[in-house]
Amino acid sequence: MKKTSLIMVLGTLASARAAFQNNIVHVARCASTRHLNRVDVELNDTSESPLLDENPWADSNRVNYRARKNNKSRFRQHVNPLSRKYQMETPLHDAWPKTVFDEINRPLHLDIGCGKGGFLLELAKERPGKNYLGLEIRPSVAEFAQERVTNQNLEGTLAFVGCNANVDLERLLTRYETSGGGSVDCVTIQFPDPHFKKSHAKRRVVTPQLVETLAMFMPTRSIVFLQSDIQNVLDDMRLQFREFNEYFRDELDHVDEYMPDNYIGIPTERETSVIKNGLPVFRTVFKRTSLKFVKGGSN
Repeated sequence: MKKTSLIMVLGTLASARAAFQNNIVHVARCASTRHLNRVDVELNDTSESPLLDENPWADSNRVNYRARKNNKSRFRQHVNPLSRKYQMETPLHDAWPKTVFDEINRPLHLDIGCGKGGFLLELAKERPGKNYLGLEIRPSVAEFAQERVTNQNLEGTLAFVGCNANVDLERLLTRYETSGGGSVDCVTIQFPDPHFKKSHAKRRVVTPQLVETLAMFMPTRSIVFLQSDIQNVLDDMRLQFREFNEYFRDELDHVDEYMPDNYIGIPTERETSVIKNGLPVFRTVFKRTSLKFVKGGSN
């Protein structure tokens, strides 16, 4: 009797052990599947999923940032600007920019890669008399920045557009100019995504195409202010502008020189954090020369 009971107990333990092992394998597989699915959706640029063919800046495809306020999730830090969906033009109202600026003839301050918009919000409050436009590639971040404009009663002076600057910049500035907009008197590019991997360097925001587009629209003596907390990122941006030295002149003679202070005088949210942690910031300023832009080459 005792022997039979012992055999039954051992059998039960063996069954329980097998079930436990099966459950472990099932959980591991589920976790792996969830991870792979997440990677497929977020990182696989060659996916044929219809979702990735939708315009990322269309209202129906934006992430509702309000849903994020009640949890600990953050805005996505990085996107691949070369992926198919980020090569699409951003939707614009037929009457843009008159729909967002009350006095279209004002000069324009353009902030490329504006993030959540704190820098332009402070600048617009402290220095009225201009129009301010921020461009941000991450749709939900651009939407969040625009909501801050409404909350701080800066509508008509400040606007944010979700777009890829290397796709939409010429189109946006052409619309601004042909609508009677003032000149682009200042451009800021501050703490852009560094894209550290060598193979990802082509994803960086400052490209020859972007520099040429700015040269096309910026008048003589207008300003381009660059800064980053990553030295080689600043150096790379600087090199791109120096390659077009017929249109832009570096205010510092040597490439190993950097401005000690913020040229604009108002820090970005990233800049405040970097300085608080005692880390360096690398800066320089370019001024537009008087040479008229000629597409495809200079005179």
